Amino acid sequence: MRIRLEDYAIHNAMEDMADQAIEQVLSEDRTACDCPDCRDDVKSQILNKVPPFYHPLISGEPRRQSIMLEDLATDLFNKIMVECYKALIRVKENPRHSDDRSELHNTTERILRLAVGEVLSNQKVHLDRDDLSRLMSGALNGLKPAYTTTHKGDAFTRASEIDTAYLAQVYSEIFKALDGLKGNDAQTS
Repeated sequence: MRIRLEDYAIHNAMEDMADQAIEQVLSEDRTACDCPDCRDDVKSQILNKVPPFYHPLISGEPRRQSIMLEDLATDLFNKIMVECYKALIRVKENPRHSDDRSELHNTTERILRLAVGEVLSNQKVHLDRDDLSRLMSGALNGLKPAYTTTHKGDAFTRASEIDTAYLAQVYSEIFKALDGLKGNDAQTS
């Protein structure tokens, strides 16, 4: 079974936090480039350093309101802001305004999609869109994110696919997330 992006709906609330931090830091540093490419490069670096906070987007339920950066616990707020300043410095020193770019994405999600498809096939489990969204968000919250804005960053995915310790962690998170769904309407075929 092949899982596609269209088969589920999730959102990492940390992306919203990173966007807010970038806005704040760029308003303080007028020498930094604020083009979409530089913003995405800063954002990917932040998201790789903070814990993910994925949640499923469930059909018929209103989308969660964005969490405001200033409402976060002090430790998490400080972590996001420190990582934002560090990332901005790195991007300012080495801006990448080139064609060798891809859209900002989490390569960990790609690996997870492949593994989830295999597990669901082998276990003969069918999940509807909402339960698949719950499974994907739950598993991604247990894995280290690997956001990238380059095609070279996708090399992480290819290398990770042969790292047995990493794959064991991916499968472990999938089975934890499946166990969490047992109270929902997952149906065995």
